Amino acid sequence: MSFLDQFSGKAFLWTVAGLLCLDVLSFFVLHTAAEPILFSLFVVCAIGVSVWKPEWLFPIAMAEIISTSNGHSLNVELAGISIGLRIALFGVLMVATLIHLSRTRRNPIPERYRLPVILLVGLMLYGVIRGLLSGYDLRILYLDANGYLAIGYLLAAFVWVQDARSRKRLMQLAGAGVVVITFKTLLFLFVFGHLHPKTLNPLYTWIRDTRLGEITLQMGNVYRIFLQSQWFLVPALFVSASYMLLAEKTRENGVRYVHLVVFAAIVASLSRTFWLALACAILLFVVYIVWQKGWRTLASRVPDLVITKIGAVALLWIIIAVPIFQTTGTSIFGSLLRSRATGTDDIALDSRRKLLGPLLTSIAQEPLMGHGLGTQVVYETSDQRYIDGQGTNIVSSYVFEWGWLDLLVKFGLLGTGILLYVFYAIAADLWHASREDRAHTWLYMALFFSFIALLIAHMFSPYLNHPIGWGMIAIIVALVPRTNPAARQRTKDIKAMPVLRPMKQLTTRHH
Repeated sequence: MSFLDQFSGKAFLWTVAGLLCLDVLSFFVLHTAAEPILFSLFVVCAIGVSVWKPEWLFPIAMAEIISTSNGHSLNVELAGISIGLRIALFGVLMVATLIHLSRTRRNPIPERYRLPVILLVGLMLYGVIRGLLSGYDLRILYLDANGYLAIGYLLAAFVWVQDARSRKRLMQLAGAGVVVITFKTLLFLFVFGHLHPKTLNPLYTWIRDTRLGEITLQMGNVYRIFLQSQWFLVPALFVSASYMLLAEKTRENGVRYVHLVVFAAIVASLSRTFWLALACAILLFVVYIVWQKGWRTLASRVPDLVITKIGAVALLWIIIAVPIFQTTGTSIFGSLLRSRATGTDDIALDSRRKLLGPLLTSIAQEPLMGHGLGTQVVYETSDQRYIDGQGTNIVSSYVFEWGWLDLLVKFGLLGTGILLYVFYAIAADLWHASREDRAHTWLYMALFFSFIALLIAHMFSPYLNHPIGWGMIAIIVALVPRTNPAARQRTKDIKAMPVLRPMKQLTTRHH
């Protein structure tokens, strides 16, 4: 089975079409009376799926996370809070999951994950209770806890993905999400770089108000296209590279095209967090390849990997250089990439530096147990857009760019230790799976190093308190076979035993 065959099929095509239709409908009904009506129709459809095909809900939810960033393609307003389509879909998924559990009366969580899950749920309950007892603003507490509700995706993963067929379904729909977010990245790069600014206001408003991402002019006609769910391009890059290095039997052009366009979209994001996480994880991945396969295997694929990277940069240059309404030449493209990779004086970095001191002070006040969910920290910002909009440079926020410090503020050293234990259990499971299932080592190790990259990225951007982070973790645990390590060892021991053949029946001769 080729690389593309692992992810393609009717489900893949229908999902790509469905996600693109969702974007188009979202664009046209944004801030109109039709938006809540369409929202309700989608919820009704989700309920229908939960009744007739509940096993599809989890992969659909993952595809939505990958393609829409913050889940606000369609919204309704309740009690002053914007309720997005994602939270509605999540609610339907969890109700369907709980109904299924009540009928089967079987614990779907593998034994090796039960203690980590109990500790994780207990930690979240502690964070909410601590926030309530501290008297934090209930709206802020809800918004802060909302990111951790995504832990429920883990339960759904255990329930709805239990065999090869369901894993194939998940891979197809996740692949569809990656295709859509890649397409949108490159499309926006072209559109914002070439169409007249006066024609772009509706598109920019849609991207901003649905919280899909941020479009920022860098120089000339080059824009930064940052969509938060571009994070899933990182595992897509590892999956394609890992397949080429560990699984490819004969040369496949399809996996190289995937690697090329995914890398192009990552570069177009101009996200230093992505780049740093990738660089660190790739270094570890190279060490693993050399350790397992030797220098020869790595060297044999280096030309392909280098050519795809060059091709990705060439693709971006072509998108920018197309002679349609340009304010400047394309010679600035290279200097932009260099300045983005090495620059240390932009607003985002300055705000992070100013936030660091107040965060450390807050941690020192409750180092062991943390302050609970809903905690806010006050700091100064240099973001002129915020200053112009709010009339002050003082920010009071419950979400912090320093992700691991965010965890220390909310949960303290004990809570962060629990999370590290949970993450260790997941990483160890991937490692064991890669050793036992050699046919899919390429997939498990791609997920392993993608997971490492996620933990690194969380240092500078909060992903582990967001559906994007927990959605990726849910996909990881869903794709690992359910057999526990002890059972795998027993099976291995049985296979290693000598074969006992029955003795031939003795016959006696009568003289």
